[in-house]
Amino acid sequence: MRYLLTLSIGPVQDFIAAARRTADLQAGSQLLQQLAMHLAQHIQGKGGTLIFPASAEQPGPNKVVATIETDDPAAFAQQLREVAVQWLWQQWQSARERMPNVPLDEHLAEEQMKQFLEFYAAWVPLNGDYAQARHQAERLLAGRKALRDFRQVPCRPGRPKSPLDPSRDTVLKLDAGLRIPEQAQQEPLFLKRTEYLDAVSMLKRLKGEKGVPSTSYMAAQAILPIADQQAVTELKRIADNAPGAVDIGDLMFPTRVQEEVEEGEPRLSRYLKEHQADIDRLRRRILDSLSPRLSECPSYYAILAADGDRMGQCISAQRDMDSHRRLSAALAEVAEEMKKVVNQHNGYTVYAGGDDLLAFLPVNQVLSCVCELAAAFRKAMEPFRGGSSEAGTLSIGVAIVHRMEMLQQSLEWAREAEREAKRWRNAIAIALHTRGGVPLTAVTAFKDDPYLDGWRQWLKAFRAGLTRGFPYELQYLAREVENASLSSESLRAEAMRIFDRKTGREGSAAVKQFRPAYQQRIDTIGNTDELRAFAEQLIVARFLSEYPNGVEVRS
Repeated sequence: MRYLLTLSIGPVQDFIAAARRTADLQAGSQLLQQLAMHLAQHIQGKGGTLIFPASAEQPGPNKVVATIETDDPAAFAQQLREVAVQWLWQQWQSARERMPNVPLDEHLAEEQMKQFLEFYAAWVPLNGDYAQARHQAERLLAGRKALRDFRQVPCRPGRPKSPLDPSRDTVLKLDAGLRIPEQAQQEPLFLKRTEYLDAVSMLKRLKGEKGVPSTSYMAAQAILPIADQQAVTELKRIADNAPGAVDIGDLMFPTRVQEEVEEGEPRLSRYLKEHQADIDRLRRRILDSLSPRLSECPSYYAILAADGDRMGQCISAQRDMDSHRRLSAALAEVAEEMKKVVNQHNGYTVYAGGDDLLAFLPVNQVLSCVCELAAAFRKAMEPFRGGSSEAGTLSIGVAIVHRMEMLQQSLEWAREAEREAKRWRNAIAIALHTRGGVPLTAVTAFKDDPYLDGWRQWLKAFRAGLTRGFPYELQYLAREVENASLSSESLRAEAMRIFDRKTGREGSAAVKQFRPAYQQRIDTIGNTDELRAFAEQLIVARFLSEYPNGVEVRS
């Protein structure tokens, strides 16, 4: 009998976000993609027909939809679960061979690996009406996922918890002083003194690819492409030859180099000491080659999280299996296109599958990149909207964070920004998280400003000389009159007076040219909440304007 089968594997976001290094993040994403591909290939090998993803050769999301021929769909699904668990176990065994001398609790590691996976499946007979069958299967899957399996996590009393997943104990065998074994501090793990990793986190650490940019590298990418390229090449050569996990971004920050000198693996520490003078000289050359010169490398980078809007409507608009498969293929193609867009903006894609995207970007490439991403996704989904103007668009959250912030926290801030953008749909939410400052989030709908010209305009104004304190005075005005009986006309008039006072006798003509645009924007404001939102957008724009002008300002 023919069935429509839909299955979901996880955990997804929590698993990917459980990372201390960017390589851990990339490895978690890659593991889930490879597992989904493996299951899709198994279904295809058993005579099934893939619908989502359209091909077993394409890296896809954590979900598979297919038709199968079987008399026992429950047994088929159970077999798939066993295949998934066995695949993960094989990945662990291969990883274990790379660290034969590291003392581990092998039994606990096996328990953690084999009990880690979340696997949910639902199926319905396929009797001709594909749309109805798909709808019923999705409802069953949602119900099954709501009845989660709450298995007790295997543990060993008295053993430290993993910092990346505190629900699991470390699988490292520790001495009486709870010290990390010396073998685990060396290649290939390079564990720090408090990295009591569990088996799943250790697998991610071992699967992490070389060349995954660090947070320091992503911060430095705001200036490296426009700096003295000979100096950049020489500094990169020093980083590439280092016997440890450092990249050119790490060498751009003296505190990061000093940290490795004092606390790093002995070989790396000696290497950096030997090259300290050259590192300092090349760093200075890079900073001096910029216009204007910088005293230090910028310390912030951007994490971008994007998700398609009302994709359920797009799927429901596909009334037959072939149409759904074409939508699946289009999602795979646009995922590859989005990777190219991120790469063109000196960024790095952690995950791109289906309608989800997670990437790192230099701060001064954010506006240009998100415009291209949103446009590419809209164009790809145009044939599948089914008449809905709100379906098949992209909501993008961007968190601008310091390179030293905990990666897990920074990822959560990006997800929060994504959720804020999803409240508007077809929008971008930029959240600024400065160290010691109050977080600010500014949201812009692409339907109102598809090229983010409003943002670019204020970047130009601040670069032309608009004072740093100007947006804070607007913010103060909104706060002071929040509970006062001030009319909208009076609020707008006071906002205009602030601009004129800031650009009065000492104001330059370059700044005053933005008054008409400011007047036009203020005329749309009707209350203190709208004024506060505009002030916060200006604060974020002021922060962006302090970065070297990459590709942000359109001609």
